[in-house]
Amino acid sequence: MAIVHTYDLTAATGKADDLGEALEALGEAVKSIAGSQGTMLLRDVKVPQRFVFLEFWADEASRNAAGSQLPKQVMGRIMGSVTGAIGMADYERVAG
Repeated sequence: MAIVHTYDLTAATGKADDLGEALEALGEAVKSIAGSQGTMLLRDVKVPQRFVFLEFWADEASRNAAGSQLPKQVMGRIMGSVTGAIGMADYERVAG
């Protein structure tokens, strides 16, 4: 079953562009991982420091296996740019 893993992130003060760039880099890295079906990055129109990052996976197993393959430097940039908790959820891909 196809899975969409979501991250809901808010940039720290003055870090919105840094977070956006780091998430773009993460998207590029995820594309090359087995089972990846791509990513999508969204930025809130009304609250521009808020981002939603979507990962599309062939199945839950490929999503779980991807964790060890994510670039540590990019993940560090993301963690250094966010404030508050990162919301995460998994969805079954129904259409689209």
